Amino acid sequence: MSACNDLFKTYEEWRDWTVREGDAIRGADWSGVNSCQRAKMELQGRIILFTQAAREHLSTTGGNWPEVEQRLRREVASLIDLENQNGETLAQVRCRALAEEAELDRSSRQLRQVRSYAPVARSAWSSYS
Repeated sequence: MSACNDLFKTYEEWRDWTVREGDAIRGADWSGVNSCQRAKMELQGRIILFTQAAREHLSTTGGNWPEVEQRLRREVASLIDLENQNGETLAQVRCRALAEEAELDRSSRQLRQVRSYAPVARSAWSSYS
């Protein structure tokens, strides 16, 4: 049953990385988000291997794969919900960033307009030549 335990532990690691990723998104720690995503990509390969090993182990020992599969489906559904929450948080952060960018662009245009109305100052040195 070690293969099943390894599989579920790997899904727990995925959960931990996803929680960290959400914290990093909320904290605008984009290198942290990137690290979390790299770690989860690495876990994908392990999940595939452990799933195959668990399935083989249960088939040779007469274990109940459908029962394990149901538990896996619940775990994956929970992880999908967590990933979706991170996606929604990321969308909110992006929306705020776009609004801030638009406000900065507006301010920049206003400053350029103010400069274009300001009189050109003559250098004091030019009046002595």
